[in-house]
Amino acid sequence: MRYLLFMDGLRENAPWIVLAFLGCLAGFLIWAPRMPNNWKRMAARALGVVLVLGLALFSLAVVLIGGGPPRQHFIFTSADRTKVALLSHSELRDSAATEVTVKGAGCCTRYVAYRYFGDGDDYVGANSLEWVDDHHLAIRYVRDPSGMQDCHSHVGDVEVLCEPQPDPFGNAKPDGR
Repeated sequence: MRYLLFMDGLRENAPWIVLAFLGCLAGFLIWAPRMPNNWKRMAARALGVVLVLGLALFSLAVVLIGGGPPRQHFIFTSADRTKVALLSHSELRDSAATEVTVKGAGCCTRYVAYRYFGDGDDYVGANSLEWVDDHHLAIRYVRDPSGMQDCHSHVGDVEVLCEPQPDPFGNAKPDGR
């Protein structure tokens, strides 16, 4: 369970980790220890300054554009506590993204059982996943033709029961009069 949350957090924070590493590299280039005062030291310092300016512009663009929407995490553990399903859901005003990952009995195994990204909503929440028994996971979702939905029926040693549900609001369109 912690492994799944760690990997999800690592995926979200990978650009900041790379920026921190490049910032340290730029600082080392500007400092340039054990280099004689000649053109090599000046070139290393200039390269460090250019790297710092590029990192500053890139991080400013990332902050202004913004990352992805905040994610909600729900953890579901099987009855024998050997298997864990992690539901990660995020939505903006006009789109949603959902991913269900399953960690099997072995170490460091992670499978994507369900993935959705689209303009609508798949209405997956805390009540949408249920372990039927130790080897069967039921995922209930609403089929959305405007987005990309993948539900895999077998991931690792877990059978996934993909159960499309009817749209809770139906297909009724409001009158525009």
